[in-house]
Amino acid sequence: MSHIEWQFGGWLRDWSALGATTLLVALAVAGLIYVVWFYRHAAGALTPRARRWLVGLRAAVVLLLLLCLANPERVEKTAPPKKPSHTLTVLVDRSASMSAPDHRGGTRLAAAVRRWKQVEPSAKQNFSSVNYRRFANDVQSASSLDDAVNAGATGSETHLFAALRQALAENPAAVVCLTDGLDTSKDDAQKFAAEATAQGVPIYFVPGENHLLPGSSLELHEVQAPARVLRQTEFTATAVIETAVAKDQQLPAELWVNGKKTASTQLAVRAGHNTLSWPVTVGSGEPGSLTLEFRVGDQLASAVADVVESKTMEVLYYQGALQWGYRFLRGALESDSSFRLTAILNPALQVQLTAANGPSLTDLPEDAAELRRFQIVVLAHVFADQLTPKQQQALVDYVRGGGGVLFISPDSQATEGFSGTALEQMLPVVFATRNDPANAAVQQMQFQLSVNAAQSGDETLASGSQAITLRPFALPAGAQYSSASRLFATNSETVPQFAASAKVRSVKSGAETLAVSGVGTPEVLLARQRFGNGFAAALTTDLLWRWKLSLPSDSHAVEKFWQQLLLSLAPTSGEGLRVVKITPSAAVNAPVLFSANAEAAPVFEAISPGGARQRMTVSDASTAEHPAWVAGFAPTATGRWEVHATDAAGRQARVVFLVGEKSVSAELLNLPADVAGMKQLAESTGGALVQDAADFQAPVEAVAKLVSKTPEPLWNSGVLLVAMLGLYSTELIARRRWKLL
Repeated sequence: MSHIEWQFGGWLRDWSALGATTLLVALAVAGLIYVVWFYRHAAGALTPRARRWLVGLRAAVVLLLLLCLANPERVEKTAPPKKPSHTLTVLVDRSASMSAPDHRGGTRLAAAVRRWKQVEPSAKQNFSSVNYRRFANDVQSASSLDDAVNAGATGSETHLFAALRQALAENPAAVVCLTDGLDTSKDDAQKFAAEATAQGVPIYFVPGENHLLPGSSLELHEVQAPARVLRQTEFTATAVIETAVAKDQQLPAELWVNGKKTASTQLAVRAGHNTLSWPVTVGSGEPGSLTLEFRVGDQLASAVADVVESKTMEVLYYQGALQWGYRFLRGALESDSSFRLTAILNPALQVQLTAANGPSLTDLPEDAAELRRFQIVVLAHVFADQLTPKQQQALVDYVRGGGGVLFISPDSQATEGFSGTALEQMLPVVFATRNDPANAAVQQMQFQLSVNAAQSGDETLASGSQAITLRPFALPAGAQYSSASRLFATNSETVPQFAASAKVRSVKSGAETLAVSGVGTPEVLLARQRFGNGFAAALTTDLLWRWKLSLPSDSHAVEKFWQQLLLSLAPTSGEGLRVVKITPSAAVNAPVLFSANAEAAPVFEAISPGGARQRMTVSDASTAEHPAWVAGFAPTATGRWEVHATDAAGRQARVVFLVGEKSVSAELLNLPADVAGMKQLAESTGGALVQDAADFQAPVEAVAKLVSKTPEPLWNSGVLLVAMLGLYSTELIARRRWKLL
């Protein structure tokens, strides 16, 4: 919904709304009286009709000027969510892991039910009604706790987050879940946590635990690598690993490039089910073919990438506020003919940026399909209220589909506005929450004044009374090698230097910190992470134009930095040849499926532990956008098997995996209950982990919260300015005609 607000500007900003309105009304009345008196006593003889026309024209100009001073804004607000009922929803996990007995005959479900029965009477007193649901693969209604615990069959999987989403959709006052916290659906836990926190309904977990002897599993799921990369640049190859362990431990992993080990690490694995990604920065070298092999435990998976001489990179540059650094960034990219830049400003600023070698756009698209012709989208100095929800979602879909986004902002007040947005969920950093949302427009105006001062060269106005001091980038502490080390060298000239930076609360788990501040307490300056099939990065500094001005005129350090940074973030077209094992757990005499992404049907071959080879039947599973081929076979023996895929160009990718006597799902691995994960999720929503009666308290009915306002100034309009000038010009012409000038 939308409405009009009056945000009084100028010297009226500090006045109360009543006082400012009273003053403006008084000025309007006084102005109209003066205009009428002025033309009544005009020196020339005027007809009544001419006097009325002149009075009307002058009065209209006065009223429009006062309207600008009153600063009307159209404010868009999302309607508050429906008031939650005072109903409690109880979810009972009926999966196999909850029903498996230990050596004492106890199950996790029985332990959770025993704990819940201690607090169930209090819950029934504090809530108007209690609804019971049981879930495993899906959610089913139950008439009572006994019905939820005993009726129906045990499920083969646990779709925990899907069940919680369905429960929250019913808009209860609170949700209680009896579970061991394991989700075998590969749902995104962090994404659900953000959704649940935003909804404002507290979730309580009643943990189920027993004394089962835990098992373990390891699956090197796939290797993600680009199909083509530029010579002498960097790209990222990523291994996706799924593992389940009984206790926290370290998992060794290695990357071999063309038969030579180039990287190794120890991946931190926590107790329970883990989905890990290990991104490794690889130097492309000279044109040719690169075979990338990730080795984790007894498993191996490989992919092939082609190194090419050159290619064109399309860059979309979107700027939310006037900023002096754009011309330097544009110059850095245009110095290399392989970059083509399309630049646009937020339309509200009514300024058009142009690029000689790129097409024009009027605004950031709201459809990811319109962004796919660009390899990189740069968001510079934007504010949250400048990007519509559709534009933010388009950026998220664009990166998830294989694009790259670089977010640049040196202003903490601007980045705070993105806290909790879809854009922040994609970026590698977590922004601090906004301290005072009501001052968003004021903060934006102050930032733009600072930028305008910087453009005019008034450093004192831009930064207060203190002189601007440039600070250098630095590699993260303790890092022997970082992807950023190739972005800049260590001598004083080629290390980027910045004047201002935005503070972030934290770097997300799995993200890579590329640079920190080199003076004082280290602050994160540059970070990136893989998001879906693409990359998202955040640069929390200015556009480094002062660093450019501080260097000798013949220095190319700035050009090299920007070009290498964008090259390191830009996804390439498609994925390199790779083989993905689709069947999670391989067993003797059970079908195991594999897929490859070649343009034409590849040759699949399976190699047994004894070295016997067999050709596999291939079927086409391609879509309009992604080529894919599927092949399968049934292993005849336990042990270490290999599957090779060879494409029409002779490139070969392979996977190495273990075959057991029988397939084992995550449900049957007897993994320990994820108590820490349940506690963290519960507390983030205002709930708790219920381990005794004192832990459960009926929540106070949630107060619906409005989504932050999106103001649109109505007075800052070219139409209004033209109207005032037109009225005043018409009055002057009329005065001359009637001989008053």
